[in-house]
Amino acid sequence: MTHHDTGPMQQPNEIAQETVDAVRRALQRDLSASHSEPAPELRAALHNLACEARQKAISPERVLIALKSIWRTLPDVEHARDYDEETRILQRVVAICIKEYFAG
Repeated sequence: MTHHDTGPMQQPNEIAQETVDAVRRALQRDLSASHSEPAPELRAALHNLACEARQKAISPERVLIALKSIWRTLPDVEHARDYDEETRILQRVVAICIKEYFAG
């Protein structure tokens, strides 16, 4: 029997790389902007993340672990000078994500 390589294997209940990338881009843009409310792009990316997670029966805890993992990879977070401000922003992002997850 021949094994055909179909690229990276993705578990059926994993968040799609495209979704992760969209959240990462939206978070980075949101951090780079100087506004107090999350940008519509960030809200949309978190909404899509939450919807995908619900559809794939991914627990809210795993979604938050994934979100925080994405967060830690952002250059603005890695080189943050104001830890309290970064924590406040992350808490706001987590709250939006939780709200989106349970809204569906």
